[in-house]
Amino acid sequence: MSHKHTLLTVLASLALVVLVSIALVPGAVAEESYSGTVTVADGSAEGDNITITPLDAGYNAVDDPTETIIENGSFSYERADNASVYFIKLEHAGASHYELVTDGQEPTITLNETATGTLVDEDGDPVSNATIDVMSEHGPPVDQLAVDTGSFTLEPLQPDQTYPIRIEANGAVYERMLSTGDGSVDATYELPEPTADQDVLHLGGGQPVNHLLRVGPTQDGSRLFVVETVSFENSAARPFAGPVEFAVPSDAEVVTGMVQEERTEVTVENGTATVDASIEGGETADVSVFYQLEDRELEKPVGYDVEQFAISFVEYDLSQVEFSDNLVEADAPMPMVMNTNALEADERIAVSIDERGAVAGDELDNDSQGDDLPVGLLSAAFVGIVVVGLLAYRRL
Repeated sequence: MSHKHTLLTVLASLALVVLVSIALVPGAVAEESYSGTVTVADGSAEGDNITITPLDAGYNAVDDPTETIIENGSFSYERADNASVYFIKLEHAGASHYELVTDGQEPTITLNETATGTLVDEDGDPVSNATIDVMSEHGPPVDQLAVDTGSFTLEPLQPDQTYPIRIEANGAVYERMLSTGDGSVDATYELPEPTADQDVLHLGGGQPVNHLLRVGPTQDGSRLFVVETVSFENSAARPFAGPVEFAVPSDAEVVTGMVQEERTEVTVENGTATVDASIEGGETADVSVFYQLEDRELEKPVGYDVEQFAISFVEYDLSQVEFSDNLVEADAPMPMVMNTNALEADERIAVSIDERGAVAGDELDNDSQGDDLPVGLLSAAFVGIVVVGLLAYRRL
């Protein structure tokens, strides 16, 4: 073997060693990446923004969202550790579109559907001055549009999707669905005139509780914060749109109201808090009022004839709570009292909290905003804790 050939062999071996060494160095290996495509019929997504959020199997974010843009109809993103799925958001022409893909799946977003529709009343006449909120089947909003003359057009949309739509018209809210297929969609939505007759509302749907109060301390621990929720069932074949009243303590400082997950204004007069609510015909909705009390005592009329009533406590133990004789300790996974028998609307319930049960100011979350916010009641989300708490108890 010649010296020249031997030298080449040695150099090749050294090169191989260097390459292997580089491959073994942490961070030297290129991150695994995925690519996706976006197609817009009769248009282009060039330069549109894409946001990718990596999620685990429980749909919890495992890393911060990343943003990129569409170039030549495609985009790419790096694989995230511990991610099982990726939530893709495309912003195009003022609307948002979504795709949920598993780890390893390359997303393909197609916008090629056109949906036209008409809003009509019971006589078939167009309904004007309406607002339509289009939601994705994954939850987040897609688009919003004003309907002036009863007719609307939505485009472009994804094919083979079911879009929940929320129509505000006639002072009421109508929940409908819009499904896309392979081509254009034309739909007509009949919107019955709402009723304001409170006799169509009945307490229901909240098994085993359809009237719930959640009680907790304010930020500084010196007062009580109450979230009172009543589940109303609309027995009419048309929406209910009108006032819903709550009997609140005379010293209550009312903060806000809530219908389902929508925050709304509330008025107060002579111990009555009034929330404007819209409830679909034949449907049940949770209506809530949020208020705080100067003392650690709560006494009020029930407000409605009710068979299933409960008060749950956050940051308090039942050993620190005294309650009226028409309430008893509940067998529940949280501190809670319930009614012993059916309660009438004018019957009074009362609870008082021992001062030793108050949360000290230095034990509270320093990130809370202001001393009038309820600790625990709002920590998970403004209304989420109400809904989650109610649902958890219903499953008992």
